[in-house]
Amino acid sequence: MSNRPTRAGHWRAAAVMLHFAWRADPRQALLAFGLFALEALALTLFAFWLKRVLDGVQAGATGQVLWAAGGLAIAIAGSSVLAYSGTRVRMRLAERAHYLVDRRLIALVGQTPTLTIHETPEHLTQLELLEDAWEFGEVIPSLINLCATTIRIVTTTLLLLSVHPLLLLLPLFGLPALLLSSRTSGLFERGNELAAEPARRAYYLFGLATTADAAKELRLFRLGEAVLARFHDANREIRAIHLRLNIQGEAIGLATRLVFLVGYLGAIGFVIQRAVAGMATVGDAVLTAVLAGQVLGLIATSADLVQFTWRGLAAANRYLYLETLAEPAQPPQPAAIPTRLTDGIRLHQLSYRYPLGQQAVLQEIDLHLPAGATVAIVGDNGAGKTTLVKLLAGLYEPTAGQITVDGSDMARLDPLQWRQRIAAGFQDFARFEFHVRETVGIGDLAALANKGDEAVVAALSRAGAADILDTMPNGLATQLGPNWPNGIDLSGGQWQKLAIGRA
Repeated sequence: MSNRPTRAGHWRAAAVMLHFAWRADPRQALLAFGLFALEALALTLFAFWLKRVLDGVQAGATGQVLWAAGGLAIAIAGSSVLAYSGTRVRMRLAERAHYLVDRRLIALVGQTPTLTIHETPEHLTQLELLEDAWEFGEVIPSLINLCATTIRIVTTTLLLLSVHPLLLLLPLFGLPALLLSSRTSGLFERGNELAAEPARRAYYLFGLATTADAAKELRLFRLGEAVLARFHDANREIRAIHLRLNIQGEAIGLATRLVFLVGYLGAIGFVIQRAVAGMATVGDAVLTAVLAGQVLGLIATSADLVQFTWRGLAAANRYLYLETLAEPAQPPQPAAIPTRLTDGIRLHQLSYRYPLGQQAVLQEIDLHLPAGATVAIVGDNGAGKTTLVKLLAGLYEPTAGQITVDGSDMARLDPLQWRQRIAAGFQDFARFEFHVRETVGIGDLAALANKGDEAVVAALSRAGAADILDTMPNGLATQLGPNWPNGIDLSGGQWQKLAIGRA
């Protein structure tokens, strides 16, 4: 995947982000925008009413002081209430958006036509980064906040204009922070990509040390300290990567803030000088100090929000990349899948090499699997037996050669329809921790829906595993897996019987 998408790619990614975030809850999104906009206005009015209070005190205008004090109290109370309400709405919106993203990711990964996404480090890196991209689910809240910040910058600038036109130059000192925000965001993304492999290693080691799968051998071979040491090394590598890039990002951020600090101090000094000369009031000086500080904070917030949006854009580009991988390779004119094989399945000069493999696992294989025949595939470990089965199931695409089904090239078959016509039981079968009924029945959801328990019992009988039900305390309703209430664990052989029944 390219880390530098085209301009059109950026716009498409932005459209994806907005689509997800808007679908999360349009009404909540509009409510959040309204609340944040009102909060921005209230915060700006705080400085305005404070100036009016000070000017009234200086002029001895009691009425003005009382009116301004009332406005000041309303602005403070309103901003507090609006900030609390807006934050709650934003949190609900973000949670809903996260759910939509997770749901879509599950669907996309599930519909990828082959296993490539799970067995190629590059694909795994992009998938893992996308799974951790919490920015993706908070795009609309981020944009709402950015709009509210823009409103505050505009209203604050107008108030500064009321003091002196030259103060309009103050926001310009914040431009470097905004212009360089994409640079710092790029450093953040680069760090995530470089740290993806050691992070995956650390995650694997953590699971290895804390789950039951390896518990026996870890204790038997006294591997606890060795696993912990490798976990420490992986995390040290992650920290080193992020530290190096974070230093660069912090240096950029510090430099841009120093630029604005020059403008901030210059603005305050300018107004104080005018106040001493009698050309401005004390209220003007306080207003400038408050507003200039607000502008400093707003510029920093805007830069952070721009960085956040860039990171969301990177997440959206990863999503588009995954979406491309998940598109089934539909042939232009799909060949019909025979209801019943007459000739069988043939392999013609079939070769397969794993994406990062140096040599082919299968090399120029010619083979005929006759219709109706039972064929045993025999070979040494690593000879390619499982790989061949995965090729027949359409889980891998041949590197060279072809597979034909009754004379039709498998590449011309609809992969989803082909899988509806085949079954497979693998040595590394999945242990679905559902009720026994579902653990077996998911092998044919249509049969489970139409025939219910009858279909499950029949499948177990055909697999020679009907006796396993006698060991289940609640029969087909038994919950499998020790992680669940009333769940039971099974032996390896029992799990295998259920897998065969599922197939």
